[in-house]
Amino acid sequence: MGRLSDHEPRAPRHVQQHPTGWEPALEWSETGGTISTGPMDHEPDDAIWQLLIGDWGLDPARVRIIPGSVQIRAWDAAIGGGQVERLRYYRCRIEPTATNLDPADIAALIKSVSKRKAKSITPPESYERALVVPLSDWQLGKARERGGGTPETTERILDSLDRLVGYVRTKRRTNRGPQAAYLVGLGDIVEQCDGHYAMQAFSTDLDRREQMRLARRLILQYVEAMLDLELPVVLGAVPGNHGENRRNGQAFTTWTDNDDLAVFEQVAEVLAHNADRYGAVSVPLGGIADDLTLTLDIAGVPVGFAHGHQIKRGGPEAWWKGQALGRQQVADAEILVLGHKHHLMLSEATGRTIVQCPAMDGGSYWWTAQTGQSAPSGMLAFLVGSGCGPRGWSDLEVI
Repeated sequence: MGRLSDHEPRAPRHVQQHPTGWEPALEWSETGGTISTGPMDHEPDDAIWQLLIGDWGLDPARVRIIPGSVQIRAWDAAIGGGQVERLRYYRCRIEPTATNLDPADIAALIKSVSKRKAKSITPPESYERALVVPLSDWQLGKARERGGGTPETTERILDSLDRLVGYVRTKRRTNRGPQAAYLVGLGDIVEQCDGHYAMQAFSTDLDRREQMRLARRLILQYVEAMLDLELPVVLGAVPGNHGENRRNGQAFTTWTDNDDLAVFEQVAEVLAHNADRYGAVSVPLGGIADDLTLTLDIAGVPVGFAHGHQIKRGGPEAWWKGQALGRQQVADAEILVLGHKHHLMLSEATGRTIVQCPAMDGGSYWWTAQTGQSAPSGMLAFLVGSGCGPRGWSDLEVI
């Protein structure tokens, strides 16, 4: 993109260029401001305004001209020989955009998540080893972080899918290949647009509908890839805090009125209408959680899933003990899989296994500024089943 100085009309050098108080200028804060042009013989079009915004160091993709705010200032300037030239300046108000990707950008993202043709698969009656892939903290729609926005997150998710395919093929070469794949959403699949922190509406780059549409396409990509590997697929999901239906920063309907569950329900409904193609994909009873947790029997091993935002004092060990005392379903699990904290952690301190998953988003500038902490993005894959040794799990990798 060129600078405005390469495009704007210029008056002769001896012309009085700028009346006092009307020089080309920018006034800007996080909530908006004003921008002024140099002398021009006609009102600038959108392209010139974009050049001017960029010339002052702002991102034209994140700033817009407020409609109807353009003002004109004109005066006559002597240019010699008794001649007078009428000069004009233009000024308008500008504001940050709440949604920073235009329709072409979301279309490009959706196009990048292209469908693959799946093979017909007959699920086995039983198996001793299954692949578990927690889909945790994608936060699609989150932008302006050190690790980039939604385009970069989408690329990471698709790159992890490629590595996941390689993971399965490697296990097969060592006779440790899984006989089924469990794709379980751990929550915060979408970022939402408001109600979670003060600057959320300004810092998202997809609106809610676009976030959910992209999430569905990506989940379907994972399903298709597993079917291409001739693995039957089990889908499950638990709700996260970012998926909550909030008003004034608080969830106000039910805990399971949640976009993190809705996107998996929508994918399941799509698959149910094409049994010939997706007959090897199942959503077991309760697979889309009716609670904040989900427990599944995976190849003979009970595995519990929760986002983790419900865990407060004492950490996951204390919370899990409380669930056991309360005879909740997740108390029966031998392995507990959590998200929410955005970093990898593995614990066997209680005699059972707790796996905390990394996130796929671009990080949190505020959390790093507040605590100094950060963690690399990533997605986990591991094997679970009676054929995985005494722990009931093995081969955990960050992909």
